[in-house]
Amino acid sequence: MTQSELKNVARIYTMQVILLTWLLFLPIRFWGADSWQIPSAVGYIFTFLFYITDGWLWYWVVTRHKDYLTSFFTGTSGFRFLLALAVLGIYYWATKGADMVTFLLVFMVYYLVVLIHHSIFFSRMSKRV
Repeated sequence: MTQSELKNVARIYTMQVILLTWLLFLPIRFWGADSWQIPSAVGYIFTFLFYITDGWLWYWVVTRHKDYLTSFFTGTSGFRFLLALAVLGIYYWATKGADMVTFLLVFMVYYLVVLIHHSIFFSRMSKRV
């Protein structure tokens, strides 16, 4: 793949992540219970910021250091998990544990849906690169 094709792949990934997070966020925003609003907003911000950054970092790695892609995916997975644990810990600390089960369930919907998308998208791209 050429560099412009790889940049286009990164753009497609970014647009898909934006669309996917909006498709998760909007129904919860308009039809979800009041107790789901803050967890949904935190999940949206987490997935949006992490995966947009992840897409552009993937582009940087694949254009400069293709042989490090496996290490990149491993590092990304570990960092994503640790960051999710930090978000859960901060929420628990900030709210003193109130509504933690609701937060965990709503946040994990974002985490798992975009994790599945990430895995499928980049497994397909790794075969083409």
